[in-house]
Amino acid sequence: MSTQTLSTSRLDAVMTEGTGHGFARIRLADGHAITLKVQPGAPAAEEVLLSPGLTAPDTEAWENEDSWEDWLTGGTLGNESGMFLDVPTDALRDLIAQHGGEHEDQDGQDPAPRTEADAAEQATQDPLAEIAELHGAFEHGYGADDIRNVFGRIYDAGGPYLVCVWDIADEYGFGGNSEFYAEDEDGSLFEVQPDIHLWLAGEQETPGPVHTWICARVREVVDFPATDDRHNYARTER
Repeated sequence: MSTQTLSTSRLDAVMTEGTGHGFARIRLADGHAITLKVQPGAPAAEEVLLSPGLTAPDTEAWENEDSWEDWLTGGTLGNESGMFLDVPTDALRDLIAQHGGEHEDQDGQDPAPRTEADAAEQATQDPLAEIAELHGAFEHGYGADDIRNVFGRIYDAGGPYLVCVWDIADEYGFGGNSEFYAEDEDGSLFEVQPDIHLWLAGEQETPGPVHTWICARVREVVDFPATDDRHNYARTER
């Protein structure tokens, strides 16, 4: 598919206006997303973060991967991090085109879809065996970065898309009391077994079979004023 046949109006606006000291998210037609930081009118984005499951093309434009960033936020040095530096605008357009263009609803929060191949492969694996090392990950507490890393790891291993709902979000990040939920592709929330928190806190040896984690749907419809689009929400933004 040619990049010339798809509109990239969101990307064009971000590249022209810049993102200041923050980041801007561009949601793709297939549910994936890219988050980037760029100066006004620059020919390339300084930093580009790919959502979990989104793979960078094997081209020179994407060769500058920031493995140090992944290591500093809890990953393993040398592993793919999903953070890339100095990515040209044309390379971003090509990636967007490969995923069907820009999504018409840029404010949507649906998690990225799994491909049939991913689902088939994960069905043959034991998710608990894949994430056993997460036992006790929150033994000394957790913050938004920990939530992103741990919940992203669970989802990538074939588990549900978990989210953490915090009391507040302000200029310093997410804080206050928090609760765990599961979220489906429509954005609906579901209660989850407390065993998950106990296991991550190191207070329980196993969280139970993954298929038992999700409980009743949350009937209350909540429009969260703050999110990082990567497993964290806040009920109040200051």
